[in-house]
Amino acid sequence: MVLKPNPSGRRVFVRQLLSGAALGVAGATRLMAADKLDPAEPYARAMGFRLNTEEVDQAKYPRHTNQQHCQACQLWNGADQDFGNCSFFDQAITPKNGWCKNFKAKSPA
Repeated sequence: MVLKPNPSGRRVFVRQLLSGAALGVAGATRLMAADKLDPAEPYARAMGFRLNTEEVDQAKYPRHTNQQHCQACQLWNGADQDFGNCSFFDQAITPKNGWCKNFKAKSPA
């Protein structure tokens, strides 16, 4: 009598686990590329969003300063990276030097 390998064994489990992880990474990469906030989107425009805080119209937003940028905002999560997620824009990806009129300074640590 010849025994056939059990298809639910450890090897099958490891293959499935690795396949799922690969799909997850590919999906996250595709999602990140699709989620960058476009300043031309109507809501982003309404909030005065700019990719660079130095491009903000001071006449239109007189309370703006160049020290206000996404990386210094409590709604932004990106640590020391060039891009991060903004909770105000439904976790859309924004650059660290971006700005919108909903800027909320991070509280001192």
